[in-house]
Amino acid sequence: MTRTLRSGAALSALALALSTTSALAQSEITVAQSSDIRTLDPSVDTSPISLNVFQNVYSALTQIAADGGVEPELATGWTSNDDSTEWTFTLREGVTFHDGTPLTAEDVVWTYEKIMADEGSPVRAYLSRVDTVEATGDYEVTFTLSAPFAPWPRQLTLVSILPSDTYQERGAEAFNTDPVGSGPFRIVSWDKDEAVTMEAFDDYWGGRPAIDRVIWRPVPSDSARAAGLLSGELDVVPLLPPALVERIAAADGVEVKTVASNRVLYIGFDTNTPPYDDVNLRRAIDHAINREAITERLLRGLGEPMGQIVAPVTFGYDPAIEPTPYDPDRARELLAESNYDGEELTFLYPNNRYAFGTEVAQALGGFLDDIGVNVRLEGMEYSAYFPLWLGKELNSIHMFGFGPSIMDAQLPLGSLLASDSRGYWSDPKVDELIAAQLAEADPEARQALISEIWGMVKDNVPYSMLYNEVQAYGVSSELNWEPRPDERLLFGDATLSE
Repeated sequence: MTRTLRSGAALSALALALSTTSALAQSEITVAQSSDIRTLDPSVDTSPISLNVFQNVYSALTQIAADGGVEPELATGWTSNDDSTEWTFTLREGVTFHDGTPLTAEDVVWTYEKIMADEGSPVRAYLSRVDTVEATGDYEVTFTLSAPFAPWPRQLTLVSILPSDTYQERGAEAFNTDPVGSGPFRIVSWDKDEAVTMEAFDDYWGGRPAIDRVIWRPVPSDSARAAGLLSGELDVVPLLPPALVERIAAADGVEVKTVASNRVLYIGFDTNTPPYDDVNLRRAIDHAINREAITERLLRGLGEPMGQIVAPVTFGYDPAIEPTPYDPDRARELLAESNYDGEELTFLYPNNRYAFGTEVAQALGGFLDDIGVNVRLEGMEYSAYFPLWLGKELNSIHMFGFGPSIMDAQLPLGSLLASDSRGYWSDPKVDELIAAQLAEADPEARQALISEIWGMVKDNVPYSMLYNEVQAYGVSSELNWEPRPDERLLFGDATLSE
């Protein structure tokens, strides 16, 4: 963290300045991520690394609150019809983009139509139910959906609004290097594989941030991120490895902040390909895993065993769905009943995304070997792994994590369990239940439908749930900032100690 004092050179000028206003203290923080962003265009990327930058530069119609609720952002309010197929949003007046152009309903409509027309954009999947989006006033936008969607205001937190005229004048390539948003910070530069630099936007509708400059640096290794934090070169390091937590907590000038996240790690299977199409093999693997050993010994308490794909902080979580018990004897029985004949199975995992990710994968490989499942571990960087997940190309055993940024079960239901999702297993009954819960406005009735789905997943094991991450962040002691369950790194409200 750096602070510099800017003042006049002459003593008389300094005295005059101090008599009218305090000297301007310029503040700067540096944030580490495990890899570089992929783009500065939020209409074409959904990767978490990029999203952390997007959410400080752009604004959406709605935003997720720190407590997991949904609240206004560029929209000040909304209404829907009885079956949740038509939604009208009133826009905030007086909002300007970073280039000074005012926000209107036309920017919102153009942004959504651009994304819906781009078949190559992963953001498009979030809008698959939109039939039409129309400007029904200068500051009013109406969405007509093809089917009911009760959590629609939450879904809109995933779409950053672009300035339509500016984007079209510059073109996609130029906009990617010199973007314009309406968020609390504006982009100054992006030196690929080095740093993204942003500065406070003076005319931000929510009030100018207290921190003048935020620098995002890709630092791939855990040890390098920890060293940078301890040396003062870095001010925020997300997802500290458990092995480093005690060391950093004991150091001067830094502190460790923890939060139970919305992310659940799981093992996935390509259930359409032998031998993973055999439910007994999947059940055997599910019983072979000692989740408590992973969370207590390996993760040192920074995790909680899970039996469903959503965490306690997410709507749709059911405490009655418990983790699968560790039972290696039962696992061997199920393996004997399966068609598995001892062939080597590939186990894919990202090696720089999750705390102790490689060590967790190695432990899982050991549990499987113990019951007689022969696996070959294959790790890769998350920047290469994530596109494989997007493209439905993880055609083996694979480890992944899902933290629904809208804090609602619909995101994993639609992304992992629906027949048209990025998952491999499908069931017509599950599709019916997914549709039913989307049409259900009553939260308790909707929860009951979601819980029924969790029961079917538990029985069929298209995914073997591992644990809910309790995440540790290394933070400079001078920075007043709290981590969030949804993992968003937002600095618009952060301040520095005097």
